[in-house]
Amino acid sequence: MIIKIMEWIKFFFHKEPVDIIPHMIESKEDYYNNKYPKSNIFYNRKELDGEYKIDVRLFLNKNNCLLPILNEGSDDEKALQGLKWVLQNITYTSDTSEYKNNEYWAYGYQTLKHKKGDCEDGAILLYDILRNAGIPAWKLRLSAGWVMLANKKVGHAYLTYYCEDTEKWVILDWCYWENTVAIKDRKEYKKEINYKETWFSFNEDYSWTKGLNNQAKELLE
Repeated sequence: MIIKIMEWIKFFFHKEPVDIIPHMIESKEDYYNNKYPKSNIFYNRKELDGEYKIDVRLFLNKNNCLLPILNEGSDDEKALQGLKWVLQNITYTSDTSEYKNNEYWAYGYQTLKHKKGDCEDGAILLYDILRNAGIPAWKLRLSAGWVMLANKKVGHAYLTYYCEDTEKWVILDWCYWENTVAIKDRKEYKKEINYKETWFSFNEDYSWTKGLNNQAKELLE
């Protein structure tokens, strides 16, 4: 009987039972919150009065009254609106140029004020905007990992978003291969050929990693 059910799932959903069955017995939120190993991840932030070891989740803050207000609509519509706002209002600038530091994670309010930042700065701000608009935290993840740029692997940070209509995670990248394609028409993030291994990811509730490599450790230090 169990084998028949598994065959039925595979035939009608065109997916392996292992990808479908979890949704039948637990919510999508619980499933994705627990799919990957959780781990505390810290970033060493350099300030004038010394270095601070900061839990990466603390960089995210939806409770800022200065964040842009998005129009009413579905989560998908808000996600695209937020991405367009960042594309139109934030200029990509290196940490060396803006903060005189080789690697400096800015809080959303800093990027909002300066209207400048590098990859993780814009991704953090975009997360704050979408959370402030009411998109649940579990549908958003700030990810860091390898991407291919000019035939070379480089480190990059970007936001991923879960589209419930298509049941897939998609990339909302404001500075590498940026685009305004409708959310439902975006490729699943795993099929985006320029995005390679993920080092770690996080939202305001959890942080996940299968193990930090040397590049991830260097970024966080």
